[in-house]
Amino acid sequence: MPYIVKRTTSVLVGGATLLLAACATPSAKFAAGVPCESRNFVVSDQFEGARRGECEVFRNGRVRITITPEDPGEINNSPWYAFRLEPGVPGAARINIRYENGDHRYWPKWSVDGKRWQYVPAERVELRGRKGAYLDVELGTEPVFIAAQELRMPSDVEVWTRTLSARDDVERAVLGKSRQGRIIHRLDINPDAREVIFLAGGQHPPEVTGAIGFVAFYEALLADTALASAFRERFHIVAIPMLNPDGVVAGHWRHNMGGVDLNRDWGPFTQPETRSVSDLLDQLDADGKLVLVSVDFHSTRNNLIYRQEDVVRTVPEQFTQRWIAASLSRLPGYAFLDEPRPNSDLPTSRNYMHLRYGIPAVTYEVSDNEDRAVIRQSATVFAEELMRLFLEEPRRGY
Repeated sequence: MPYIVKRTTSVLVGGATLLLAACATPSAKFAAGVPCESRNFVVSDQFEGARRGECEVFRNGRVRITITPEDPGEINNSPWYAFRLEPGVPGAARINIRYENGDHRYWPKWSVDGKRWQYVPAERVELRGRKGAYLDVELGTEPVFIAAQELRMPSDVEVWTRTLSARDDVERAVLGKSRQGRIIHRLDINPDAREVIFLAGGQHPPEVTGAIGFVAFYEALLADTALASAFRERFHIVAIPMLNPDGVVAGHWRHNMGGVDLNRDWGPFTQPETRSVSDLLDQLDADGKLVLVSVDFHSTRNNLIYRQEDVVRTVPEQFTQRWIAASLSRLPGYAFLDEPRPNSDLPTSRNYMHLRYGIPAVTYEVSDNEDRAVIRQSATVFAEELMRLFLEEPRRGY
C-alpha cells in the first residue's frame, strides 16, 4: 500500500528539487497519451492512474499540462492529475499545472517509486488563483512522479486482499467485474452469521484518503483483541474495497468507464459495478440475512459523516449519533463535522441502503489533506466503537 509522510520543508526526493516557475509561449502541443518531450526530460502518462492531459512545451524548455475531466459537462471538482518526469539529462523541469472544468483542490505530492510519497513543500509551489499551480523540479537521474494524491491501484487492492485471505477467518471472492473486465473483490468474515455489517469504498477514483480510512477500519475489525474477536464471532462482515477499478486506472476524476458516477447509481443499477452490489444484496436477502449498518468510505475537504437526520427512525435507534459521540470522546482535538442529511431520491449508497433496510447508513468522509497517521488512528477508533455498540445490541434474526 502507498504511504505518505507529513508535509515537509525538505527539498530532496531522489535528487529532485522544487522551485517556482512561469510559462511563456508554447512551441509544441501533445495530446494525452502522446510522448511529451522537452529538451532534457519527458512528461509521461504511461502508467496506471495517470492523467497528464494536453502537454505544451515552450521554447525556453518549460512545460504546461492541462488537466481535464474524463467526460464533458458538469462533474465533481476532483481534478486528479498524475504524471512522471523522466530525465534525459539532469536539469530543470519547469511545470505549470492548469485545470479545466475544475479548481485546484489537491496539494501536489511526489515520489520516486510510486509508493513512498511526500508533499511538495509549500515554498516550492505557487498557486495563481484557483486554476493552476506552478512547480519547478530540478531533476537528477531518477524519474519523479507528481500526483494529486498517492497512487493506489487495483494491484494494491489485489495484494492487500490476497494477504488478508491467507487468514482462516477471511474469505476473498469475486463480487463482479467492471466494464473493462477488472475484478471487483469482496471480503467476507463469518459468512454463516445472519447479522450483516456492510462496508464499501473506492467508488470515486481520487478519494485516496477514504481508501486509507477503509483499510484501517477493516483491519481494526481483524485485530487480535477480545472486542474484535467477539465481533467476528457474531457478525457477517461484507466488505468491498474498490468498486471502480477502471476509473482508478484511467485517472478519472469521478466516473466509471460508462461515464457514470457510481454513487449516483444505487437503485437504478445501470452499471456492471453497481449491479454486482445489487446482486449481492439480493442474495443476502434471499439467504435470510439482516443488514444492520452500511458504511461507505469517501474523501472530501473535511472529516465528516453524512447520516440520517435525528427525526428519521433507524434500527438501532439513534445508532449513528451514539457512535459518533463515543468515537469523538476518544479523539480529543480531532477536526470533525457531524452532517445529518434529509432522505432524498438521490441514488447514493447512503439513501439507498437506508430506504431499503431502515438501517443507519452513512457516508464516512475523510479530509483530502488529513495526516495519514491521524486517518488510521481515527478510523481504528470509529471501528472499535462500532463494534462495541453493536455487541451491546440484542441479537436479531435468530
